[in-house]
Amino acid sequence: MKVVDISSLQEPYGEIAEIIGVEATVAIFNELKGQQITFPTRLFKKSYVIKEVNLRYNGGNLKELAKEFNYTERWIRTFINKKQRRMESELR
Repeated sequence: MKVVDISSLQEPYGEIAEIIGVEATVAIFNELKGQQITFPTRLFKKSYVIKEVNLRYNGGNLKELAKEFNYTERWIRTFINKKQRRMESELR
């Protein structure tokens, strides 16, 4: 299948082609045509975010981590507090 330019594509294929190019869009079309796809609002799995927060939280980067992973500061803080309580109970 030869596609001449983006303007010949239906939406949302035109939008996708603007981002990843016509050739990649055609490959996605050929693989997934007819399927309905919903993109979650968060890119990363919760388990990955928890692991990364464990590794990268330094006491002063809560806002940056929340923004990077698209979670609220409150959610990140709640998770950090749970971890700290677990660590304290293990020390007792």
